[in-house]
Amino acid sequence: MIYTILNTLILVSLILMIIKLILGPTAWDRVLAFASISSKISLLSLVYAITKGFYVMIDIIIIFLVLNLWGVVIISRFLERSKKND
Repeated sequence: MIYTILNTLILVSLILMIIKLILGPTAWDRVLAFASISSKISLLSLVYAITKGFYVMIDIIIIFLVLNLWGVVIISRFLERSKKND
């Protein structure tokens, strides 16, 4: 029961972040929405892994989060450098 409520709340916030990703007025808003979406997907996967007992998935989720962090840093550096060139 509690996992259903948790999943529903995460999905609602995920939908709101997808809307922010599409409608974000600046590139920085889109980068933050992308990072938030990736974190929420990881959180949904973590809840699923715990409820079903697939504890091996936790390692995969951690790797996904690290790759997400690197992606956000790379995109941020790219946006920062392109802003300096303008």
